[in-house]
Amino acid sequence: MLIHPTDTLTFSGNPRQAELRQRLLQPDAPKVIAAALAKQLDRETFTHRHAAGQLFCLKQGLMTVKTPSGIFANPPRLVGWIPPYFEHAIIGPGPVLGWTVLVDDALATPLPDHPVLLSCPSVLEPLAERLATLSPDHWGSARYHRLCEVFLDELYESTEHPLTLPLPAEPRLLQIARLLMDDPADTRTGPELARWAGLSPRSLSRHWASAVGMSLTRYRQVSRLLKSLEGLAAGKSVQQVAWQVGFDSVSSYISAFRSAFGSTPGKYFTPPADSADAKTAN
Repeated sequence: MLIHPTDTLTFSGNPRQAELRQRLLQPDAPKVIAAALAKQLDRETFTHRHAAGQLFCLKQGLMTVKTPSGIFANPPRLVGWIPPYFEHAIIGPGPVLGWTVLVDDALATPLPDHPVLLSCPSVLEPLAERLATLSPDHWGSARYHRLCEVFLDELYESTEHPLTLPLPAEPRLLQIARLLMDDPADTRTGPELARWAGLSPRSLSRHWASAVGMSLTRYRQVSRLLKSLEGLAAGKSVQQVAWQVGFDSVSSYISAFRSAFGSTPGKYFTPPADSADAKTAN
């Protein structure tokens, strides 16, 4: 199993990060390795790849995963998946706290072959957290292998979450996609966007859905929802965020957000009660 040597992970239970990175490169490293994740994400970072597949799940913060084929925001409660050897960049806007799991190439076959958000069984997170507490001294133990088997069984039950924005290959369609990602509040209609990009409205209508797998209207809404996560994570009010990303009303934004994430935007980044109690106790 190979990990990019400059990936910065905080390994729970063992602060000797340099030593751990070296052990990850050894042939006898386990097929599944979990680690606590605590880092400050920048808005710009390098694109890289590694031989292991990688999962991310956040307790706090927000990360955005950029790849040549698309983009998704990885918020709390959903698991981001990056397949082996897939080019990607992980960017901010700020501090994140959670866990990450490396999965050997041979075990990644049942999982999607492209970066995507996953809706996973609720038991997956505590399993990952438990694995992350076990130092390399436990990697060869029967208990560690049993936990890995259960983790993989649960992981393979995950389903793709629809909040991913594919990037079309055709340059003019790509130009429109990037505009909608960067400025989802843009109010131009489909025909207006087509003419802006040098396409006929008919060509846009005929080729857009087949290129990205969803309608232009849906693409715009997903872009608005993903963009809104940045504002919420930064502490902006629900009303501010709704207007900034282009929703017609606060109520329509709340409805769309609840449908996508199963929570209202005002409560989404609020730590669970058990986490808050644990912090108070500490």
